[in-house]
Amino acid sequence: MTRRWTSRGAVFVLVALLVAACGGSSAGGGGTDTSPIKVGYLVPLTGGFASNGKNEQNGFNLGLHDFGDTINGRKIATTYLDTQADPNVALSQARQLIDNQKIDVLQGPLAANEIAAVAAYSGPKGVPTDDLSMCSAIQLDYYAKFGNGFSSGWSCNQPAIMAAKYALENLHWKHIVTIGQDFSFGWLVVGGFADAFRAGGGTIDKFLWAPNTTSDFSPYVSQIPTSGIDGVYAELSGATAVRFTSAYKQFGLKGKTPLLGITQLTDYSSLPSEDPAAILGVQTGAQYCDGIDTPENKKFTEEYKAQYGVYPGYYSDAGYAKARLLVAALQKVNGVTKDKKALIKAMKTTPIVAARGPVRLSPTGFSPIQNTYMCEVKQVGSDLRNVPIKTYTNVQPWGTLSEAKWRDSFKKYSASRPT
Repeated sequence: MTRRWTSRGAVFVLVALLVAACGGSSAGGGGTDTSPIKVGYLVPLTGGFASNGKNEQNGFNLGLHDFGDTINGRKIATTYLDTQADPNVALSQARQLIDNQKIDVLQGPLAANEIAAVAAYSGPKGVPTDDLSMCSAIQLDYYAKFGNGFSSGWSCNQPAIMAAKYALENLHWKHIVTIGQDFSFGWLVVGGFADAFRAGGGTIDKFLWAPNTTSDFSPYVSQIPTSGIDGVYAELSGATAVRFTSAYKQFGLKGKTPLLGITQLTDYSSLPSEDPAAILGVQTGAQYCDGIDTPENKKFTEEYKAQYGVYPGYYSDAGYAKARLLVAALQKVNGVTKDKKALIKAMKTTPIVAARGPVRLSPTGFSPIQNTYMCEVKQVGSDLRNVPIKTYTNVQPWGTLSEAKWRDSFKKYSASRPT
């Protein structure tokens, strides 16, 4: 029978809290700790990023189901708080989890600006923190200073940097136009691509920037030349990805000017809403694509589709990997969470095999060394799927850049657009 989970309200408690009748943390008087392991999860469940957040939540829930939610007699109790992808809301919810609920582990928020806001708070508190992505200079600075945090997902310009390598070496691009969302995440992604592309001899002829609330991409697509460039690199996600690819086709660029993008351009958080005629053949540089041909991913995609009715995307994979890492680290410390430093060390040094492939954390980049895939949207049976066409293995967070250059990029592009 297929298991279902339901959620209500702003706070979602998804596992029962099994506490001894005496109300203490030991059972049978033997001193064994049976209190719940409290996990606080910040995720947008309303607003423009709600579908992304729900996918991440679904992946984490499925991960606990698959990998186990009880460690040495202690059950993992997960409380989800809605951040609305708003940094102020995320910070308020983080205070609720850390100060009031006294959580053992924080699963950090989704959007780059809210991740940065929470990292600045969780660092001095010393709470073990696993962010969705490494996307700000604040994270690098605070996690180096306080040692409590990392991202098990990705460095947000890691796949963009490798996409630049692919564009240069495989597509033989020399002159391109880029388009990105006009906030720090877009700046970091496009900036990483631009740095790597220029380092390899390429030229960015034009940068286009669109607010992440853009509903009409005509003014932007109309600025893309119909000749004289080799392609377009796009950093767009969710509804903006759907609107952009539709406009790209309507303006006659599809099939004439190749389109390459970041993971989210064709991720399954948006792919079901895409026009097949607009999206087929589009390629992305990605840390995950649903068509990865491994036993781990086949199991994950089949279970996820059976449970939720669609194939998983990057956000689903990220939640699933978070659960796998958390359970593995808790097993390493026998479920003991009082020693925060020991738990943090276990989380930061435990390698896992995720649905996306082998994942281990860089000790200085606080984010994964992992595979990066070049994916292409193809028709597989009746479904649109992201199918890997090239794999770069064991990619550092900084990709083909030096670590020093990567750090400089983070500081620069966290605060301003690349030019």
